[in-house]
Amino acid sequence: MLIDTILGDVPRSTFLQEHYQKQPLAKPATAAHLRELATWATVDRLVETTACDLLLVRDGKLWPGPRPTTAAEARARFQEGYSLALRNPDRYDAGLAELGRTLSAELQGTVNLQVYCTPAGHGSFGWHCDPEEVFIFQTAGAKRYLLRQNTLNPTPLHETLTDEMNPSRERTPVQECRLEAGDWLYIPGGYWHEVTAPDQEAISISVGLMPPTGIDVLDFIRTHLLRSPAWQRRLPMLGHASPLSDPEKMEAYRALFREARRRGDADDGGPALRAALHGRRRHGGPALLGAARRHLSRQGGVRSGVRRAVRYGLTAGS
Repeated sequence: MLIDTILGDVPRSTFLQEHYQKQPLAKPATAAHLRELATWATVDRLVETTACDLLLVRDGKLWPGPRPTTAAEARARFQEGYSLALRNPDRYDAGLAELGRTLSAELQGTVNLQVYCTPAGHGSFGWHCDPEEVFIFQTAGAKRYLLRQNTLNPTPLHETLTDEMNPSRERTPVQECRLEAGDWLYIPGGYWHEVTAPDQEAISISVGLMPPTGIDVLDFIRTHLLRSPAWQRRLPMLGHASPLSDPEKMEAYRALFREARRRGDADDGGPALRAALHGRRRHGGPALLGAARRHLSRQGGVRSGVRRAVRYGLTAGS
């Protein structure tokens, strides 16, 4: 397995028990065989011959102009201090696609792969965090990573990364790591990090893996419940005009879930749906009952509006 190769003398069990989704890990030289996946030749080809998304950012500020369409133009911006962030280049490069597929198959997660070219003396996005589990493979030059645990939102999702989550409020210790060509670094999802190329230009591959979450289970359940006429029925009215008392409303909700279990509706969604309906305080049924309780507890007026979700940080890793 690739994970065993890059871990070197670290047992896979140690990585999974002590580091994965918990603590960063850096290993020197064990990713040297991946260096040829991201070179200046790779970057030039992706810029000139593909529609690969390209961001240019210098010390936290995006390039205001159009996307460069030639390697010469991209290199000119690079010489001005702009990092080149190629997003999802695995859609256009077989080697990068294989790297993403392999890590996803071994550790399970949706892939968000990027290639970064950072000029000497500059950084890209400043302090930020990513929801993905991020693997950084240094293919050329050197970078400095500052890392610190996130206690403000330890397990963020894309939807929960907001401007209010200010890393300057964090008080956890800062760790420092230097990567040179052939080295790699694992950054747990949610960990704050700041990246610079202090003394030489650098190229790296960032592979973000987004593992399944409980929210994904709920999304899966909903798609299967949509097939069931019983679950399309309107629920009892909760408004002030309802003739039912609050306890009667709650009992009406409970009765619907009991009926669904008796009718075998859970079988339509497979094991995950059965677990959701029969599990206690997990997934669909109890979550909906909880929502009903919250609704009843604020009968003085139903709150409305849509909460904006603003992603803090533009890309995984960097």
